[in-house]
Amino acid sequence: MNNIKSKIRKNGITLMALSLGALSTGCLTSCGDFLEIEPQNEIVLEKFWNEKGDVEAVIAGCYAKLQSEEIISRMMVWGEFRSENVVYTDPDHKDHNLERVLKENLTANNGYTKWGDFYTIINRCNTILKYAPGVAAKDPSYTESQLNADIAEVTAIRSLCYFYLIRTFRDVPYTEQCYEDDSEEGDNKQQLALPAESFETVLSKLISSLEAVKDYALEGYPSTSNAYSTYFTTGRVTKWAIYAMLCEMYLWQKDYDNCIKYANEIIEHKKEEVKKLKTYTAEDFANWDGYPLIGTKYRSSSSYYGYGFNEIFVEGNSIESIFELTFIKDNDNLASNAPYSNFYGGRERTPWVNVSSFVSLDEWNATYKVFDKQNKGLDMRAYEFIAWEGKDEPDHVNKNTAYTTTELLSPTASNFWSGSEWSSQYPTFGMNHDSRNKANVIYYRLSDIMLLAAEAYSQLIKQESGDVTSDEDVQNLYNAFKLVNAVNKRSVGEQVLKDTLVLKNYKTKEAITDLVYEERHRELMFEGKRYYDLVRRSQRDGNTEYMASKCSNKDTNLQSIIQSKLKKMDAIYWPYNLDEMKVNPHLIQNSAFGSGENSSIEAN
Repeated sequence: MNNIKSKIRKNGITLMALSLGALSTGCLTSCGDFLEIEPQNEIVLEKFWNEKGDVEAVIAGCYAKLQSEEIISRMMVWGEFRSENVVYTDPDHKDHNLERVLKENLTANNGYTKWGDFYTIINRCNTILKYAPGVAAKDPSYTESQLNADIAEVTAIRSLCYFYLIRTFRDVPYTEQCYEDDSEEGDNKQQLALPAESFETVLSKLISSLEAVKDYALEGYPSTSNAYSTYFTTGRVTKWAIYAMLCEMYLWQKDYDNCIKYANEIIEHKKEEVKKLKTYTAEDFANWDGYPLIGTKYRSSSSYYGYGFNEIFVEGNSIESIFELTFIKDNDNLASNAPYSNFYGGRERTPWVNVSSFVSLDEWNATYKVFDKQNKGLDMRAYEFIAWEGKDEPDHVNKNTAYTTTELLSPTASNFWSGSEWSSQYPTFGMNHDSRNKANVIYYRLSDIMLLAAEAYSQLIKQESGDVTSDEDVQNLYNAFKLVNAVNKRSVGEQVLKDTLVLKNYKTKEAITDLVYEERHRELMFEGKRYYDLVRRSQRDGNTEYMASKCSNKDTNLQSIIQSKLKKMDAIYWPYNLDEMKVNPHLIQNSAFGSGENSSIEAN
């Protein structure tokens, strides 16, 4: 098991400076560093905020900053790398900060604890929210509906940044004011250093702000002659992206009814969308209990599988997508996703992280601690996420290849590696060019929303122990199971599809809750979701037992260390970076890390 050399590959998150204004003017890079050129107050007061194009340009700058290596790398490290999914490898280019995170040796001077780039985006959003109404007063072409749509979009981007911060650090400074000028003195001087507000307080503010603007957001973006306009509806914030954020935020707030409400809105919207597509029929979705999920079979042949992966991750911006930052694949002059090349590797690039043996050997060794036993070794996700050179030697990831049942049961290097398909069907990873990685980073897709709703249904069950008995509890349990079953069944590579999960095996609240978390683990592996799921469960349980038991599986040599360090609830969050504390004296270090100066989490 020590000689496993796996790579992980999953299309992720990023948009070029994708904005109607930015693309129409060709200003794809200058918008990104627009606010870096001169002091912001000079631009705001003397040269800017006169017409709607100015607003669009700064919105483009927000997206461009989301695409930056600093943002993408932290989203992945914060949301994934402390989980059991990945371990540190030994590439030529060593990232020692990353190594310490993956080995749960986390300190307050680790570079991945810096949050400044998130606050840069937040400040840009606050600046737009302050000045955009004044632009509408000056520019007659900037209509009230456009202004309101921009306010909704920018509020959502700001909320997304804060949502990452609170899930990572718990309590963070929160402001809706823009910081423009540090030249003032005395009472007129703006205060950038603010005390941290609690997780619960910030979450409530995010939900309130999104509820206030959701009805003004665009449902989609009109197609134009611009070559990239087709990416806007999933590559920019829409009403459906805001609904997805509210769905998840309400789940964290334990408001399960509202979580389900927004999930159902999205599911019904997706059903209507697929009706408009000539390539889909009702029969396509009958196997998934009517949910509009893309099947695993290749349409050209019922003997081949992997089509769902191809549409969702290889081609990107699929019918299941709700919000993903899009890297344009046919233009090397536009932004690229370098962090994914660094972390997960390119075709001939050594990755910085490997899939853990706990995950990679699960299907082959029939341990079934990750992939369900009832799927009989045919869960497509086990093969799409990890490519196999031999039965016990996963070599590298190649998720776009079509697989036959025979190939699944007898994997060889040729079955899982096709140079011809790589260049034509998997353009998201540039050959030997890290800077040309075009993997999208997906924030929300349909199966994610379905499983969030399933979790909410499971938590509505009132009977805490024993087989559920009341009609209401039985219905909630069934609703949760139905959602999980649809997602699970579409992943099974069989000619004749049938249910593999059995309802009678999940009669208690604990059993159905565990099933939801297991399915989210399988479905969203390597997408930056797993660690946050474990944090949410720890918050609800009021202890770290479940998280510690899962995270310690990543490496047998680290099990006792991880279990010891994750005993404290405070330890599931990250420490404030020492540099951030120096510039903000109001911050009080996470108690699990002591002073944070020289040591990682202090064990009991």
